[in-house]
Amino acid sequence: MRSGDGLFERGGGDEIPDEDEILEGLTEIQLTPSEHQRVKDILNGDLLDDLKSHERRYLVAGAGGDTGAASRRQLVYERLDGRTGPPAVAAQLEDFGLPPEEIRLWTRVFDILCGMATHIVAVVEDFDGGYVWELGLLFAPLYREKAWVLKRRYPDDDTEREKYDNGMGASHVELLLTGSQAYEWVDTDDLRDVVDEIP
Repeated sequence: MRSGDGLFERGGGDEIPDEDEILEGLTEIQLTPSEHQRVKDILNGDLLDDLKSHERRYLVAGAGGDTGAASRRQLVYERLDGRTGPPAVAAQLEDFGLPPEEIRLWTRVFDILCGMATHIVAVVEDFDGGYVWELGLLFAPLYREKAWVLKRRYPDDDTEREKYDNGMGASHVELLLTGSQAYEWVDTDDLRDVVDEIP
C-alpha cells in the first residue's frame, strides 16, 4: 500500500503495508487544529462511554458498503456485541460517523480504537478492498497480540490465490493469516462457529 500525504491510500489493488510503513504512516499524519478537535468530537459521546464501561471490547474490521462481505462482517459484529459472559461491546469504525471526505482522520481514529479494544477482529475475504489499510495496523507490535483474523477459505486453490494475491512479503501474509489467532471459514455457518472461538 502506498503512503500518500502521510496516510495509506484506500482503494482496490492496494498492498498491506509492512510494520515500518505502518508506523511511519501514522507518525507522518499531521492534523490541523480543527482536525484534532474533530477527532476528539468523534471519540467522545455515548458510544465511547459504552466502550469504556465494558471489560470486553471488540473492534471489528473488514469490508464495508452494500456487499455480501459487509453483511458477513455485520454478522460477526452482532455476535460479538451480543455476548453476555462477560458483558461485551463491539464497535466498527463507521459507527463513529466518519464520512469518506474525512479520510485523513480514519487512520488516526482507527489507531485510537485499536488501542482501546481488548480484541481486534478482522473479517478477511480478500486483499482487494478499501479496508485493507486497516489490516496493516494488525502487524504493529502493540496490536498483534490482540488481533484475531477470520479468513475466508475458497473451495479451490486458484480462487484462493486470486483473492489473496498481494505484493507484500510472504512472511507478513503468513503471520496475518495462519497464526494461532487466525481461523478459516468457508460459509456463513462456519463463520458463526469461528466467531465462537474468539474469547
